Amino acid sequence: MFKELLTSIGIGDSKINTKLEKISFRLDEDINGVVDVHELDGLEIDHIELSLIERKKNKDEMSQFEYLDEKLASFTIENRGSETIPFTFPAIHNVEDVNHTFVIITHVFVSSSVDYYDEDEIYFESVR
Repeated sequence: MFKELLTSIGIGDSKINTKLEKISFRLDEDINGVVDVHELDGLEIDHIELSLIERKKNKDEMSQFEYLDEKLASFTIENRGSETIPFTFPAIHNVEDVNHTFVIITHVFVSSSVDYYDEDEIYFESVR
């Protein structure tokens, strides 16, 4: 069902995989996926945060930042051990431009250690 592997974060023998049904969406449809958490022996994950970001060109010529990230949606998954955790980003209605870059960021918060994160691009179809 969830065949589009977005993110695979390996921390020692542990694996955290973020998967989606697909990577191209209409603005009026939900984004469904799962986070697979496996082999957490000895690793204390506090929680996992998923964020949907719209990345757009910064129009402020005085700024040092070429792009700006706007968080469209996010939520936290509490760690309950090895499991498959379903998630849904509801249909997005506050997109400025479907031609911007969109990413889903998976951020793994590890107790007493460096956090891990990865981001992967998804796409929205133009509405005609």
